[in-house]
Amino acid sequence: MNITELIGTAVVGVLIGYLTFSIILRTLPSRLRSGNLLQKREIMRDAKAQSEVLHSDSTERTRLHIVQLREELEETIRERGEDLKIAEADLASREASINSEENRLKKTERDLEAHKIKAGDLLKAVKEKEAEISATNLLLQAKLEEVSKSSAAEIRSNICERIIESRRLECQKVIRIHQDELQTSAKRLAYRTMSRALARYAPEFPWPKAINHVDIPDQATLDLLNAGGQTFIQDMREKGGVEIEIIIPEKSHIPPVIKLSGGAGIDREGVRLAMTELITKGQGSWSGAASAYTKHRTLLEQQAIKLGRRAVAVLGLTDIHPEVQKLVGYLNWRTSYRQNQYLHSLEVAVLAGVVASELEINEMEAKRCGLLHDIGKAIDYRIEGSHAVISADYADRFGERRWICDTVMSHHNDLVLETPLAYVLKTADTLSGARPGARVNLEEGYQIRLSAIDDVVRSFPGILKSSIMNGGREVHIEVNHKRIQEEDLQSLSTAIAKKIEQDVAFPGQIKVLVSRRFEAVSVA
Repeated sequence: MNITELIGTAVVGVLIGYLTFSIILRTLPSRLRSGNLLQKREIMRDAKAQSEVLHSDSTERTRLHIVQLREELEETIRERGEDLKIAEADLASREASINSEENRLKKTERDLEAHKIKAGDLLKAVKEKEAEISATNLLLQAKLEEVSKSSAAEIRSNICERIIESRRLECQKVIRIHQDELQTSAKRLAYRTMSRALARYAPEFPWPKAINHVDIPDQATLDLLNAGGQTFIQDMREKGGVEIEIIIPEKSHIPPVIKLSGGAGIDREGVRLAMTELITKGQGSWSGAASAYTKHRTLLEQQAIKLGRRAVAVLGLTDIHPEVQKLVGYLNWRTSYRQNQYLHSLEVAVLAGVVASELEINEMEAKRCGLLHDIGKAIDYRIEGSHAVISADYADRFGERRWICDTVMSHHNDLVLETPLAYVLKTADTLSGARPGARVNLEEGYQIRLSAIDDVVRSFPGILKSSIMNGGREVHIEVNHKRIQEEDLQSLSTAIAKKIEQDVAFPGQIKVLVSRRFEAVSVA
């Protein structure tokens, strides 16, 4: 079904309904219709009356509201009028003030213009006077130069130089006075501190003597060593890493010995103990040289560990690495000028603590530096460089704090460190080495060594002067700048060091410092 059909059906339905409704209305009784009409009229009348009442009420309310609004509007207008009057009065006051300010500004501008004119006249007069003064000064300067027969620049320079020189002399006098007072008080404090430190320190341990030889009991043993003992000696030499030499004195009443040299002190002691044991047992035991050395070396290693722990415990230190403690123990078989370095390190640590307490410096840090300052001597036979640098390097490697390592490195001036702790360590080291009986250093041998070093240095061309310092550990050389060029200094210092190694017998190391200085002086 399409939309046309739907529309047609709807129209037909509407017409049918309308016809049905019309028929029903016509067939209703007339009474019913008349009753409905009366009811309708009554309803319309009531509605009209009610509408009139409502209209009158609404009109009254509207009138009252209008009256109220009129009153409010009049009040608002009255208030606004008063505000406008006040604003007008304020505006008038402001206008009067502005007029007064304008008058004042005009007067100020007139005064300013007058002052500008006056200032211009004064400035012009000042410039004229300055020109006159300048001309007078030039004339006066010319007259003075003519009278003094010298220029103004020379006079000014002379006056400045005299003033500066007088001030320099005064400053030098003051500085000299303060330096003398400082040196006097410093020396007094140093002597008093060292005296108290030495008075508080009294070593109770004996200083052991190092033994670096093995006695040959009789001629038969010597013959066996010469005949078939070379393998035994070679095994010991390779195992311990030391030099072994049979020494036969010229005098017959002095028994021959086996001299041990080089290598580490603990290895040398292991070789000595093993050879002493095997030589006593006889030739049949010489084949067990390696096992005998290993046995004694192991026992010495354990002893070194115990010695390191004992040193740390005696000093009351903490957090010392076990490897560092072992190096401290190794120093028991290391000597310097025949002074036992293990006991020397303990002594330096104790003295450093005493001196630090006198100067109110950290005592435990001073003891720590004193104990560690020479651990490099335990391994300096296999590492090139100063033992102070080696000690600081190993201390740093095993966790020591940076300033402790720097202080250890500075005790032989390998690092310039001007701190109280560094001076305390140097003082303690010097006191331990210079104490009577601490070291065996014959004056004759010392002078021979210094003379030999000086001869080696003088054998090179271009040497002006040399100074042997720090107990023969440093050689400072000054060369002729005309004969030695700057680029040749390194090769010259290396050549001098090698020749000292070849020609001079010395313990430890010697530092060679070569300097070349050129000065130009002119006198006016």
